[in-house]
Amino acid sequence: MGHKPRFKKSARIGAALAAMTSLVAAWGIPATAASTKTFKVAYMVPGNLGDLGFFDSGEKGITWAHQRLGAIVKTVQGTTDTSQWTPDLKAVSGQGYNVVVTGSSQVAQDLQAVAKQFPAQHYIMFDDDVAAPNVASIVYLQNDGAFLAGVLSALVTTHTKQFPLSKGSDVVGIVGGMNIPVIRDFVVGFVKGAHVVNPKIKVLTSYVGSFTDPQTGYNQAIEMYNQGADAIFAAAGGSGLGVLKASAHVNRYSIGVDSNQNGLYPKNVLASDLKNVDVSVFDLLKLAKAGTLKYNHQYVYGLSNNGIALLLNNKLVPKSISNALAAYSAKVTSGKVNVPCVPPYCLSASK
Repeated sequence: MGHKPRFKKSARIGAALAAMTSLVAAWGIPATAASTKTFKVAYMVPGNLGDLGFFDSGEKGITWAHQRLGAIVKTVQGTTDTSQWTPDLKAVSGQGYNVVVTGSSQVAQDLQAVAKQFPAQHYIMFDDDVAAPNVASIVYLQNDGAFLAGVLSALVTTHTKQFPLSKGSDVVGIVGGMNIPVIRDFVVGFVKGAHVVNPKIKVLTSYVGSFTDPQTGYNQAIEMYNQGADAIFAAAGGSGLGVLKASAHVNRYSIGVDSNQNGLYPKNVLASDLKNVDVSVFDLLKLAKAGTLKYNHQYVYGLSNNGIALLLNNKLVPKSISNALAAYSAKVTSGKVNVPCVPPYCLSASK
């Protein structure tokens, strides 16, 4: 989409907040003004839950807000029909919620327009930046996580003794969801990581054209495996589930994304490149409940503040490789290794 957000460095989220209230058992919310004695949160999903990744991770953060903050919460599942996202956002705005949460770069323009129409409503936007006085934005250093996925993929194809399903082809791949800046940011990080391990390695790249088409993800992955890929990174949302399935079909390796997908095909999925939407959404909701959340402000999450992580399948990844990945991660966070980025996602997480 044509949205061009502004980006800036952010102060690290504070540690101590106001004391949490007792759990509130009720779910849902009446269309009345927000009470000062309750904290009410709506989550508008521009798509469907069940992606085992991005949106499900956001739902986990909402659930934590209910369980740990005593928030009264409501999740509104939308649709993949983009024309419905603005009406869906309007439907939950001005209805008594203290905060409305939504996410993905694709919905940013919709939120930009709706936030202007409902200036008294507060919003949290994850995975993109919306410049508005009533919106707090969360962005992620996905290129850093993809860098580690690239390192792991290259180690797979160069260490066949540790990874018996590897053919030692010096070929790896990445399947992206859509050819948009946030996914290209994954790609450049992945390519850098692979080339740090082996400058001569071949990196295959493709884009599904959708985040909800696992069959095409599967087909593209099969083509890459047929070209010799020993490991493929699925940076494709729900479409990436097809990539993981393909790895099991041909008995090679894959890497999941966004949430912990290691258990889906435990003999083939080496790791999951986590984008901790749950952690970041919950952090900002804590701040919102305490009255300290900054609006028209961007919160940046990366390796250094638990926003990004490569979660290994320890049954497939030996300790020696895990130690190597930890060393590379430390080099990234210390600045000894500079991971390339795609504008406007050239950011710095607070230390």
